Amino acid sequence: MTPALSPRRGLVLTGGGARSAYQVGVLKALSEQFPDLAYPFSTICGTSAGAINAIGLASSGNIFRHSIEQLEALWAELSTENVYRSDFFGMTRRMGSFLKSAVSGGERYMPSSLLDNSPLREFLTEHIHFDNMRRSIAEGGIESVCITACGYRSGQSVSFFEGKDHLPCWHLGQRLGVKTKLTLDHMMATTAIPTLFPPVKIHREYFGDGVVRNMAPLSPAIHLGSDRILNIGVSANRVCAPIRRTQRIFPKISNIMEHVLNGAFIDIIENDVDKALLINQFLKALPEGAAEGDLANLRPLELLNISPSEPIDTIAVKHFDRLPATVRKFLGECDPEVEGGASLVSYLMFEAPFMRDLIKLGYKDAQMQAKQIEQFFS
Repeated sequence: MTPALSPRRGLVLTGGGARSAYQVGVLKALSEQFPDLAYPFSTICGTSAGAINAIGLASSGNIFRHSIEQLEALWAELSTENVYRSDFFGMTRRMGSFLKSAVSGGERYMPSSLLDNSPLREFLTEHIHFDNMRRSIAEGGIESVCITACGYRSGQSVSFFEGKDHLPCWHLGQRLGVKTKLTLDHMMATTAIPTLFPPVKIHREYFGDGVVRNMAPLSPAIHLGSDRILNIGVSANRVCAPIRRTQRIFPKISNIMEHVLNGAFIDIIENDVDKALLINQFLKALPEGAAEGDLANLRPLELLNISPSEPIDTIAVKHFDRLPATVRKFLGECDPEVEGGASLVSYLMFEAPFMRDLIKLGYKDAQMQAKQIEQFFS
């Protein structure tokens, strides 16, 4: 069966560093389930590393199956050296500058990050083609593409989007939708993991990772017209509860950082999905004609959520030795069975064997939800 294109179908790709390779596996299974599909989503929203998948998908042509093949090839080429400097000189120099900045109070041009991600800019310059994305929008296959980043001066969560002329901007408290011409700077900004990668200046303000202060990750897709959303997560929290173990020593920095990142990358999107499902239940329970005022304009949001069926942390630990020696030294020992630290590894594990395992997991999980996917596209 080949589904008809819905002009209101959106795709939300959350962030998670190297974890975002999982999303490619899900999309690969979807492309095989519907091999004749052209543009399955009218709106594509990406945050953090999910923005790489969003722009990559939107700029790879008008045959969905071929787009996924190109996206999978892009991740296959990625390595730690393509994302951040992992050589001894590069890491120690950057960390030394970071500490100097912290002690001195932060001089104007001091780097505010522990790692140098300039290799990522070079990699994306070679592989991402914004002109192809604009051609897809002009031809009508895609209505909009959106990238969310956080302004470090204003504290606002800004969704930069490019799309059809009729699409409006929005301003709701700390959340903004700004129509603009997307560039590599927007991608570098949204992938700038706090403290790890440096923020990027766009117009008058420096921006960092889009998961920061974004309390409603599904919101941009809804503002851009989607009433049916596929959200691809990067956490197995819904199916694998954490095991509580006795902690023998004081928490390591890597242990603390991983929980900070998990709170931003994982907990917020899961809470937003739960909120959307709760609102759906409320609206469906209302008697016909009972809603008044603004409530009368609300409609249930058709939402399909696909997330890992296995803990990604556990998969990352199996590949820990593949990381460059300097990165392993920075992360310290990695033993999730005792003291934690595996989550941080999974965000920075840009190594082909690990990412291939995530793509396989995403592919398998999507196949397990083939009936739900069929309903989503019907």
